[in-house]
Amino acid sequence: MEARNFQLETVKERWPDYKDHILSLYYTDNRFRAICEDYYLCMKHLDKFRKEFSEKLQTIEEYEKMRQELEVELQGRIDNDV
Repeated sequence: MEARNFQLETVKERWPDYKDHILSLYYTDNRFRAICEDYYLCMKHLDKFRKEFSEKLQTIEEYEKMRQELEVELQGRIDNDV
C-alpha cells in the first residue's frame, strides 16, 4: 500500500484542473515541493485555529447569555429591594 502524500493531495484538491501539472512539478521541482509542504502546514494550522476559535466563540456566547440572565436576576432583586 502506498503512503498518502497529504501535501500533494492538499494542493491537488485546491487546483483540481491542474492535477497532472501539479504532480509533474511536485516530482521535478524541489522549490515547488517545498511550497506544497508550506501550503499543507498552513492549511493544517488554519483548520486547527478555526476549530479552536469556533469552540471559544461558543463558550463566549454561553457566558454572554449567562451574564444577561444574571443581570436580569440582579436587576430584579435590586428593584424589589428599593
